[in-house]
Amino acid sequence: MKNYIGKIHVKWCKNCNVPLLGKKCGICGEDSVEVKLTPPGDARIAFKYDIDFINLIIERDYSKRALSYKKIILINKIPGDEESYEIIEDGVVKYLISYDIDKGWRVKLKPYGALKLKDSKKYIKVDKKVAEILKNRKISILRPGILEFGEFEKGDDVLIFDEDNNLLGVGLAQISSDEAIKLNKGKIVKVRGILDREVEGKEYESLEEALNKMVEANKEVLNRYEINSIGFIKNTYKKINKKVIVPFSGGKDSLTTLILTLKAISRENIEVIFIDTGLEFPETLENIKEVEEKYNIKIKVLKPNKSFWELLDKYGIPGRDYRWCSEALKLEPLKEYIKDEVLAFVGLRKYESYNRAKKKLIERNTYIKKQINAYPIFHWSSLHVWIFLLKEKAPYNKLYEKGFDRIGCYLCPAMGLGEIERVKELYNNLWEKFERELRKYFNEEEIKKGLWRWKNPQ
Repeated sequence: MKNYIGKIHVKWCKNCNVPLLGKKCGICGEDSVEVKLTPPGDARIAFKYDIDFINLIIERDYSKRALSYKKIILINKIPGDEESYEIIEDGVVKYLISYDIDKGWRVKLKPYGALKLKDSKKYIKVDKKVAEILKNRKISILRPGILEFGEFEKGDDVLIFDEDNNLLGVGLAQISSDEAIKLNKGKIVKVRGILDREVEGKEYESLEEALNKMVEANKEVLNRYEINSIGFIKNTYKKINKKVIVPFSGGKDSLTTLILTLKAISRENIEVIFIDTGLEFPETLENIKEVEEKYNIKIKVLKPNKSFWELLDKYGIPGRDYRWCSEALKLEPLKEYIKDEVLAFVGLRKYESYNRAKKKLIERNTYIKKQINAYPIFHWSSLHVWIFLLKEKAPYNKLYEKGFDRIGCYLCPAMGLGEIERVKELYNNLWEKFERELRKYFNEEEIKKGLWRWKNPQ
């Protein structure tokens, strides 16, 4: 139950084919429909890089790129140690992509996603009796009910057609097609999902136009959230009456919080602080300059007394259960800098994790006792944040356009193996230095499986 952090905000306008945050579309006035997502349902928008990446995975297995570049695509991360994402197009989940340690990125078909892959060679054709049963319930399809086979291996997703070539749904192959043809009985395909309707939403001239329509459709709802957050900042500032700081990480949430704080409080009363851990991506450091220029502010950059590489020999490889790096490289520099009590407006959201969802809107920092934290976007989802940033034409970190879900250090143990592969592909020079250190403690197989990410693996 820990995944149920709050209500899932993602809804959809079938008419305009854009995601919605509220009950009605701000463009056409149509009622929104729910999007069935795995909790916590903190879906983000997909950029061109993401669509390219997902399409390449689908094309590898089905010889066709299925996602449109002229619609809003959402990506919903599913909780787990390694990456797994639901891919939403036209208001429904069409694909599930996940990272496998041995096989890399894999795709699983949902019935609506299979609609665009009807010419796949991975299929079976069933007789009328089986087709009729599938209308009412999912079953395992037995050999006698299959009229025709395509080409598939055990474990493949298989498209299920009736005698008239109508797509019925998708299933999981229990054996290969070559083996199945030779049998007279036995389970061949376990049905995963049945298609209940055709789904094909409106396309725009470009992804940029679709994103603009999404912003327009959500203006009223977002305006309410913005007013509430600005009011929270003003009231908290008046009540606590301390010097205000905004910790800026280079990520979308801290940028949103910064913009809201600048709207609520005079900029001369705000100090923006960035902690340069020495493990930042080049784009993050560039984003600091972009934000300074856009909002005419000076960001105070703090650095740790000793670098990560100097501390590595003393503390060893950091892990998810051994986050000495966060304390030494991020918290300690800020703790040393803060001399008197401050009020920090922090871009923390409850949908990021179950532990964060339990926090209070205003609380004292447990590590930096002189810092009182307040969370203006605590109740915002990722979609709220992205629509806000697009509306504001804000200079968000370009790492988001390279497939990154979160912004942080390039060697964080909280990363999944798929994220690590992306870092290795795009920033091999940065990752290789760390991997040389890993080889002092782990063999190649242990590094491949990401065992270094825990001090005490369960």
